[in-house]
Amino acid sequence: MPLSELQTRLLRALAERRSPESYVAGASPLARAGFRYSADIDVFHDREEAVQSAALADAATLEAAGFRIEWVRRQPAMFVAIVHGSDDTTRLEWAVDSDFRFFPVIPDELFGYVLHLADIATNKALAASGRREPRDVVDLLWIDQHYLSLGAVVWAAVGKDPGFTPEGLLAEICRTARYQQADFDRLRTATPVSAAEISRQLHASLAAADAFVRAMPAGIEGKLFLKQGRPVQPDPTDLESCVAHAGERHGHWPSSSDITSAMLECYGRGDTA
Repeated sequence: MPLSELQTRLLRALAERRSPESYVAGASPLARAGFRYSADIDVFHDREEAVQSAALADAATLEAAGFRIEWVRRQPAMFVAIVHGSDDTTRLEWAVDSDFRFFPVIPDELFGYVLHLADIATNKALAASGRREPRDVVDLLWIDQHYLSLGAVVWAAVGKDPGFTPEGLLAEICRTARYQQADFDRLRTATPVSAAEISRQLHASLAAADAFVRAMPAGIEGKLFLKQGRPVQPDPTDLESCVAHAGERHGHWPSSSDITSAMLECYGRGDTA
């Protein structure tokens, strides 16, 4: 999902203000290779008390850089503003989020600090199960086709919400993902989106994901599997060929320094396939 010119300028203006405690997440980091324009930029924090200070300081930085800030919401755990450029606007949100993740946040030239794509992907699967937003389906299919299979994403995502099983999470995504063409017409995309094609792709992805999670052995739900420095969908009959990776508070890198270096190199190049 491409970033607009305004969003790119905004992110560059704020990059120095980001840190491991105040980082970009949500859908905008998928913009490196996607086709849907994100309507907003999300800045997440592990602690509620950090939200207000980050929002006010970021707003002051943007105003000094020539942007105009229109506040929409100012509450302890959520600040929302519309940022106005010369001929465009974007929504900017500061929020608190869980600090349980698979990997630490990553320094990034454009975003400052950004949530790892594996954590963005698993968060997106959980979001798609609990709300009816056509953008979630578009993003999940992009992730499935270009980064990590839906089955592997769902298998890992339940580690962030133990109330789900992988099969249950897939069922909830299927239940909420019922859209008409008008729903997709409201999205801003670089190419047109066909509701019929999205439905076909989604049913195929869900069927493949369901077959994968049912083939996996019980008792190891909630983990990512890594091979040659990237998350993969493992062969359920040959799990030993991969490194199983569980989440924890603030995330962590694999114990192998070689795997960690390979992952950072892939991420730094923007590799997704």
